[in-house]
Amino acid sequence: MGNHRMFPSSRHPRPLNPYMTFRQWKLTSLGDSKYRETSAVLRAVAEMKRLEETSKRLCSALDQVVEVIAILDAGNGTLIYAHSPFSQLFGSPGQRVPGQRFMDLFECRPLAAALEQARLGQAWTGRSSLKTRAGRSIPFEGAVSPVRNGEGIIESLVVRLRDITLEAEKDRHLRQIQKMNALGALAGGMAHDFNNLIGAILSAAELIEMQIEPDSPIQKRLEVIQRVGGRARDLSKQILNFSRRSDDRWTPFDLTELLTEVMTFLQTTLPRNVEVRGDLAKGIRILGDPSQVHQAIMNLGINGSQAMQPGGGVLSIRLQPMEAHQKMLDHPDPEPCVLLTIEDTGCGMGPETLERIFEPFFTTKEAGHGTGLGLSVVNDIIQGHGGNLQVASEPGKGSSFKICLPIHQDLPARLGLSAAPLNISSNF
Repeated sequence: MGNHRMFPSSRHPRPLNPYMTFRQWKLTSLGDSKYRETSAVLRAVAEMKRLEETSKRLCSALDQVVEVIAILDAGNGTLIYAHSPFSQLFGSPGQRVPGQRFMDLFECRPLAAALEQARLGQAWTGRSSLKTRAGRSIPFEGAVSPVRNGEGIIESLVVRLRDITLEAEKDRHLRQIQKMNALGALAGGMAHDFNNLIGAILSAAELIEMQIEPDSPIQKRLEVIQRVGGRARDLSKQILNFSRRSDDRWTPFDLTELLTEVMTFLQTTLPRNVEVRGDLAKGIRILGDPSQVHQAIMNLGINGSQAMQPGGGVLSIRLQPMEAHQKMLDHPDPEPCVLLTIEDTGCGMGPETLERIFEPFFTTKEAGHGTGLGLSVVNDIIQGHGGNLQVASEPGKGSSFKICLPIHQDLPARLGLSAAPLNISSNF
């Protein structure tokens, strides 16, 4: 066996660390062009991940911007990018198909012209309004800017839109206030001339009354002239109050008697196809301006009559103590109140109209047939007297105006609670 001893081969020595030897071989083998290509790929992947993270952060930041931002292809106007507020306004991203054109989402000629202008290299800023597919009209302030590549060629367009609905509403209210101020100044200037005319009419009526016999048939006509003239004089005071040139002077008065007088006026002035019905509790007194309350009820009666034309109908006026009707109003007053209800059987109103009926200058009547101030003035008068007004109406089912007014405190509670109602009905 001595001649057959085994010795390690010097040509193939056993490595002390096979792994290290393979690693050395690996590094040596990757030192060529393939290694450089692999390193470039790894660096490119790392750069792509970094850019992806940066893109996510930018998109997250843009989603916090309330303005609508979109990037469009300059050639065909298709959407390249749109953030969350854009989707909330024009539809979720899932609702947009690939190649969706920006201008297909709404109607707006000024914005379409702005895109054409930006394609030619000129930016646009301005205000306009657009109409979405859902039919919503949105006023906006926007800008369209062209984006050029390294060669100076316009390849995309950036669109920025800001919803200015609230600002437009504030501007509209401001214009209404300015219009009301101008109207008040005009009314104040006219009130004195109006008073002079009414004074001349009343003076002439008094002179005629002095020259005729007490039992003359003209006497009743003179009484009508004097009564209407007195109301006209009160109306001139209302004009001065509207122009803020005089202070309100309130006195306790009998609301039942005033309503009876209003119903008499309505019976003689409304068309013959309107039936006026009354159910009035006696002895109801409130504190306020009788002329203003008279004007408010007349406005409601005339509006109800107009709503029943041309077919006619029934106008009902009811006055009852509030204790029996506390549940009819959303905010019952703990103090003694009276409920005045004025109803008609006219055409009624839809929800859109109901939301705006108390806005100054809002009217559904044809041009020249209404100023839109009637119900606005009524609401102001009722609120000024410490009351509240609620309206219920449906198309084709008429309208109901419920007015809650505080009863004058020095009146014993039994008055009006125990009194029998006064029924008035007239059909012409």
